[in-house]
Amino acid sequence: MLEQSLDLLPFTLLDVETTGLLPAEGHRVCEVALLRVRGGVVEACFETLIDPQRPLDPQAFAVNGISSTILHDAPRFPAVVDTLMELIDGTVLVAHNAPFDLVFLTHELALLGRPAPLNPMLDTLSLARRLLRHQSYSLAALARDLNLPQPTHRAMSDVLALQGLFACLVNHLAESGITTLNGALRRQRGLLPDQPDPVPPPAIARAISEGRRLRIVYSSRSTVIPIERIIQPIELTQGRSGIFLRAYCYLRNDLRSFALTRIEAMELE
Repeated sequence: MLEQSLDLLPFTLLDVETTGLLPAEGHRVCEVALLRVRGGVVEACFETLIDPQRPLDPQAFAVNGISSTILHDAPRFPAVVDTLMELIDGTVLVAHNAPFDLVFLTHELALLGRPAPLNPMLDTLSLARRLLRHQSYSLAALARDLNLPQPTHRAMSDVLALQGLFACLVNHLAESGITTLNGALRRQRGLLPDQPDPVPPPAIARAISEGRRLRIVYSSRSTVIPIERIIQPIELTQGRSGIFLRAYCYLRNDLRSFALTRIEAMELE
């Protein structure tokens, strides 16, 4: 898929609504919506409320307006997971602030003993920050500035705004000579077309290519003693202060970026 044109690839535009901000605190997905798109044509559409088996935090309700009453007859995640994963299969995932959606999707799958999705993922928030010049990069602000459908913090309305934003970003990529998935992923990671890819250590390279977990010992700025973690590596990114490994951290139930220079040991799971 990497060298294929963006115009030919299937994309799944995805949004989830949740009961709160952190899976580590027991929060769950309560709504999911997606559009499967190829060449600007919608091939499939799916949306459903999901019974999260817990109440929404007041802050979450204030944002999305989803109440326990609305969720009373909704299916639970195991009832929709096969349909969801079948629609995602073989596509490039697209979301705004993609780490948030990916973390919650990975958490729901982990609760069922299923692996994290290994689909390539484009984050329209990261791409917008690289390609556009706006005061705010929230989906609502970008939709307003670009005259797109306005999101309402319900899953499908956000996906429809995302569809317009993604089309705009693909046009900007093309204007800078980037037309393939690999080029888009590199730009998302902070790499310019003439900039070489950072070379990962062998264990990280294998973990990414084979979809395997990695056991690392990591020395963060906030801890005195290095901590052992199990992570699912995703990609290397180029930051201002060096090279980082983007990965799902099972210790924190969150997507994190790890400075390569702070990984003291690593081995494949």
